[in-house]
Amino acid sequence: MKRPVIDISECVLCDICIDICPDVFIKNQAGYIEIKDNLSEEIYKSLEDDINEAIKNCRGDCLSWG
Repeated sequence: MKRPVIDISECVLCDICIDICPDVFIKNQAGYIEIKDNLSEEIYKSLEDDINEAIKNCRGDCLSWG
């Protein structure tokens, strides 16, 4: 299944991914960005344009498709 991945070591915590695609990206209690649990392949497909926009605008260049 194609899903977004985050390289936490490159993340600058700018929150752009959350602003663009809050249905996929969240900030955890420790303050780091992560991907919401239990999202189906259908959700990723339906939000693909938003995820691509988040990847394109990521300041830390830490988002990609895995």
